[in-house]
Amino acid sequence: MPSQRNVQIVDELVDKLKSSSFIVSTGFQGVDVSIMTDFRRHLRQKGLEYRVIKNTLIKIAADRVGIPQLDQVVTGSTGVVLGNGDPVEMAKALIEYLKTSRAPITVQGALSNGSLLSSEEVNLLSALPPIQTLAGQLIGTLVGVLGGVVNQLNAPPQMLVTTLNGPAHRLVTVLHGSTSNA
Repeated sequence: MPSQRNVQIVDELVDKLKSSSFIVSTGFQGVDVSIMTDFRRHLRQKGLEYRVIKNTLIKIAADRVGIPQLDQVVTGSTGVVLGNGDPVEMAKALIEYLKTSRAPITVQGALSNGSLLSSEEVNLLSALPPIQTLAGQLIGTLVGVLGGVVNQLNAPPQMLVTTLNGPAHRLVTVLHGSTSNA
């Protein structure tokens, strides 16, 4: 029979998992309290939450939410980073802190919008530009391509007009020249 406290933790975790689009499993073996406090503060400033929870409780909550693949990245002493928003920005916030602080916290894997990510993929995700930058680059590329298409489509009619206009232009030039000589 589960304790009332564990039932409450699972219920709370179910709500957190439902509202999170980015969940990262981390190992925290050998992390002292001051580093953990600083880590939590940094993540909170970036809109993320860090929770240390028993693996069995995480797995129960993940099964209830319908994300059983989360148990593939939950091993050993586990903490989870929970957040909702741009996965690139959230991965950047996490990996940036781990690199600059050299905290002995390891990324075990992640779940982003239902897709399972390895620790290497989380690192690669953190190296991407923000979604707004990627969207701007895509739009810029599309505008360039469309401009080229418009120029190519415009070239034949423009050449036709130039060709048809040539004799008339020469006639006007000859007539203009003959009126100025007279």
